[in-house]
Amino acid sequence: MDKVTVVKKIVKAVGGKDNVNNAWHCMTRLRFNLKDKDLINFDSINDLPGVVGSQYQNEQLQIVIGTNVDEYFQPLAQELNLDSDNKQDTSTEKKGLVSLFMDTVSGVFGPIVPAIAGAGMIKGLMSGLVALKVISGTTQSYQVIDMLASGVFTFLPFFVAASAAKIFKTNQYLAIAIAATLQYPTMTQAVADGKITAFHLFGVIPIPVFNYAGTVIPIIFAVLALSYIYRWVDKRLPEVLRTVFTPTISLFVSGLVALAIIGPAGIYLGNWLADGVKWLFTISPILAGVIVGAIRPIAILTGLHHAMTPIALQNFANQGYDMLMPMMFMANMAITGATFAIYFKTKNKKEKSIVISAAVSGLLGITEPALFGVLTKYKKAFIAATIGSSVASAFISFFGVRIYGYILSSIFSLPAYIGKYFIYAVLGIIIALVTSFTITYFIVKPEVDSAEAKTAGSLKLSAVTNGQFVPLQEVKDQTFASKALGDGYAMYSTDGAIFAPVAGTIKSIFPTKHAIGIQTDNGYEILIHMGIDTVELNGAPFNILVAENDHVDSNTQIAQMNIDEIKKANKDDVIMVIVTNIPQSKALKVNVDNTDSLDFSKEIGYLA
Repeated sequence: MDKVTVVKKIVKAVGGKDNVNNAWHCMTRLRFNLKDKDLINFDSINDLPGVVGSQYQNEQLQIVIGTNVDEYFQPLAQELNLDSDNKQDTSTEKKGLVSLFMDTVSGVFGPIVPAIAGAGMIKGLMSGLVALKVISGTTQSYQVIDMLASGVFTFLPFFVAASAAKIFKTNQYLAIAIAATLQYPTMTQAVADGKITAFHLFGVIPIPVFNYAGTVIPIIFAVLALSYIYRWVDKRLPEVLRTVFTPTISLFVSGLVALAIIGPAGIYLGNWLADGVKWLFTISPILAGVIVGAIRPIAILTGLHHAMTPIALQNFANQGYDMLMPMMFMANMAITGATFAIYFKTKNKKEKSIVISAAVSGLLGITEPALFGVLTKYKKAFIAATIGSSVASAFISFFGVRIYGYILSSIFSLPAYIGKYFIYAVLGIIIALVTSFTITYFIVKPEVDSAEAKTAGSLKLSAVTNGQFVPLQEVKDQTFASKALGDGYAMYSTDGAIFAPVAGTIKSIFPTKHAIGIQTDNGYEILIHMGIDTVELNGAPFNILVAENDHVDSNTQIAQMNIDEIKKANKDDVIMVIVTNIPQSKALKVNVDNTDSLDFSKEIGYLA
């Protein structure tokens, strides 16, 4: 049962959407504020896969999931239409621009992968059958099926706009309206006619004429601009005017910005890329192969690959052949090879299905599902695809591989290469597939199954503070006491100084500061949970002394908690140390008892 289905059943078991005032999550639990607690069906909740247990405590329904609770909260937020601010984000890591860009692209395209994958599969098959001369591309039957396949790619800005609006937290329908503006028939017809290069607004402001079909970058940035403009307008208008004038002003301003600035900038960026590629060919075909092969995957990812098509078409017109399209072919195969490798790295059945569909689509020449649905999630695999593309493109360029007619870059395109360059084209495909597959396979770590701990060797646990030892089963929280989240121990501190119970890396610090996650070098995941229900104190009693990705040992103080403040709030100040991924073959051995008063760093127990 997938997580979305589990979440739907949880909502039903808590009395339905209408019974939920609010929902959020802490480090391990989904938390609900309900209108009527008598509607809760605990048996149904506890029987669901992924649910460790449930309880109603402190006027909250708490459903214990574990440290992967965020994977359940995201579909829950969508199911309940929660504002994203309810989500407690445990990541405080600052991302670089490249990672931030790729994460954004992944978030935008993730929801629309099924549409891209389905259309891509149809388009690839039809193009392949045309290439093999099994069917004709001029029949009405072909044209009808091509409408099914090409519609998604032609009107991709509409899909991107709707998805980007969710990412940037703005109005979806206004975002779609901007996409419609960019692809309105007046614009597309002006491009087709070729009579003007720009419209002039008020006779002064130039609106460049461009074809935005299938583009990505212009609409993503247009929706990003819309999100800021909408919020700015909405804050400054009286409430009584917002319903009508906020969307009116936002659409007018955002649309003009998209038409006059953002859209053309995206197109110009693509044209500069194309001119650079053309210049490279005049210097050295081999150098062009290395560079074009390297930039092709990122160009597809950003939608700038369309700028290469005019160069290829001009080459056909001028010299009767083209050497750029074979490189596009190699890039597609490299992307496919890396995607196939990811199939062996993921354990989720649904994810495997998406990966294999995307890989097959890539073989057929449609790589968007592989890029947007798979490789943006696995950045090392994307790098591997780029390397494979560059190596294979350099190889075929060295031997002068060329093509004499425009065709989709799919495995079915091979007949178009029959002749003196055929063997080199085949070898290039093999190089692209094998290189990207091999690099991905060895540098991408296998996806960790939440039900299977990836641990090795022994583990020693030290005292987390100075104070009194308490057996975990005696703490006043049934979820921890039952060891549903894992085995461990607890302590009451005499001075509030909290130390790392193991050597390892700080992996997570909860925003409310009451919980810290540490991962040891051999894979054990340790949760330090300070107090019971202290998530409600919003971090006030806690001072965190470390940051994510810091390396610590048992002498490192990681936090200071104000015991008096916790007690004044009528909260239990017990500190729990939980090993959340103990393999079934191992058990925690505790060598102290509840009569012991301990100093921090004293060994308490171990996993053999």
